[in-house]
Amino acid sequence: MLVLLKIALVVALLLVLIRLKWDLGLALVLDSLLVALLFGLSLPRLGRAAFEGATAGETLELVGIVLLVLYLGQFLQRSGAFRRMVDGLRNLVHDARLILAIPSAAIGLLPMMAGAMMGAPIVEEAAKRWDLSSAWKTFYNYWFRHIWEYSWPLYLNLILASAILRIPIKTLCLVQFPFTVIAAGTGLVVLFHKLPYVPKESNNGRTWQNIAAVVLGIWPILLTIILVFAFKMGMLLALAVSSLLTQIFTRLNFRERWATVREGFSLRIALLTVALMVFKRVLETSGALDAVGRVVDPHGPSAYILLFAAPFLVAVLTGVNQAFVTITFPLLVPIIGRDKPDVVLALFAYVSGFAGILLSPAHLCLALTADYFKANLGDVYRILIGRVAVVFGAALLVLILTRVF
Repeated sequence: MLVLLKIALVVALLLVLIRLKWDLGLALVLDSLLVALLFGLSLPRLGRAAFEGATAGETLELVGIVLLVLYLGQFLQRSGAFRRMVDGLRNLVHDARLILAIPSAAIGLLPMMAGAMMGAPIVEEAAKRWDLSSAWKTFYNYWFRHIWEYSWPLYLNLILASAILRIPIKTLCLVQFPFTVIAAGTGLVVLFHKLPYVPKESNNGRTWQNIAAVVLGIWPILLTIILVFAFKMGMLLALAVSSLLTQIFTRLNFRERWATVREGFSLRIALLTVALMVFKRVLETSGALDAVGRVVDPHGPSAYILLFAAPFLVAVLTGVNQAFVTITFPLLVPIIGRDKPDVVLALFAYVSGFAGILLSPAHLCLALTADYFKANLGDVYRILIGRVAVVFGAALLVLILTRVF
C-alpha cells in the first residue's frame, strides 16, 4: 500500500504542476526527481538513468518522428493543400448532412492544437440548412474531428504509447482501428437520425478534379501511411521520405520553405519527448514499476480498475492529449506487460484515457468550439456523454470477452 501511496504522490505532483500551467516537460523532470527521492535512487544512478533515457536510440527516433509530424502539418497548412482538400470534399458530398461530418473528419487527419476550429466555419455554413442548436453544431464538429485519434499513426498519443509500451505502431493502430469505425458510426447514426436528407445544392467542378484535390491535399500523409503499412518501412524513415519530397515538389519560394521548416520545428515538443523518456527510464531504474507489479495483481480486479481510472482521471483533469499517456502509461507497464505487452489491455487503457479527454472541460478543442458556436457546455455534455459511453462500452466489452472466453 505504501508503494501505491508513493505512486499517487508522483501523479499528484504532475497534475498540480499542469493545473498551475507549468510546462509538461519541466513537470516530468521534477517528477523524475521525486521518483528518485521516494524510491531511494542515488544521485549517480539518477544521473546515469537520465543520460541513458535521453540518449537511447528509441528516444532519438521518437524525437525525429515527432518533429517530422509537426513539419508535415505546418507544410500542409502553409502550402494551402489542406484547404484545397476540404473544398474538394465539400464538392464531392451528395448528402448535405455529411458536410457536418466529413470536413471535420478530414481535418482530423492533420494533428494540430485546437484543430476543431478549422472545421467550425464549414459546419456553421452547412448547419444553415437545418434548425440546429449551438450544442448540436458543437457536437458534430467536435466529435468527427476526433474519430482518428484511436488509430491514426501520426497522432502523438499513439506514437508515445507505442514507444512506452513497446508495441509496434502498426500493431497498435490496427488493433484500435475498429474504435475509429465505432466512433464514426456512432456519430453518423446520430447525424442521420436527427436530420432529414437534403441534396447537395450545387456541383462545383468535375468529380475527378475534386478527387484529385482531396488526394493531393494530403499526399505526404497518404504516402507515409503507404510506406509504413504496405512497404513495412519504419515510421521515422517513411516520414523522412515524405518530408524530403515535400521540399522537392513544393512551389513555395525559399523564404516560405524556410518559414515552414522553422515553424514546424518545436524545441519545446522535442524536449518534452526527451523528458518523457527520461521519466520512463527513471521509473524503471528506481524499481517503482517492479514495486507496482508486486502490489497490483496484473490479472486481478484492482489492475482493471487502475487501467481505467488512472488514464481517465488524468485526462479529465488536464484535458491534454499527451498527458494521460505520458503520466500514466509508464506506471501501467507492469500490468500491460513489459516483455509481451497485452494489446487488449493497452487498448482499454487508451480508450479510457481518450474518453476522459473528450469529456474534459479543459480540452482546448471543446472549449474553443463551444465558444465559437456560443454553446452552453451543459447542453453539449448532455449530447456528448452518451456517445462517449458507447465507444468506452465497446472497449469494456472487448476486455470482458477476451478475459472470459
